[in-house]
Amino acid sequence: MAQQTPAEQPALPEPLSEREREVLTLLARGLSNKAIAQRLYLSVRTVEGHLANIYGKLAVHSRTEAALYAARQGWVSPA
Repeated sequence: MAQQTPAEQPALPEPLSEREREVLTLLARGLSNKAIAQRLYLSVRTVEGHLANIYGKLAVHSRTEAALYAARQGWVSPA
């Protein structure tokens, strides 16, 4: 199965909110839910809720898939 380039991937039916993008960026940088919560001044439960929304919108099933999606879209840099 060939991987799609960012330009070939279909547009999201529902775009990510600004907060969801922040959570996804921190997830892609390897932060735990607890660390994301502390960084964004949220509860861990709120972060978990954002992640559930992100997974649904991106049609992925794991942190790894979400991080890869973000990287392929150019939303996070490899550093």
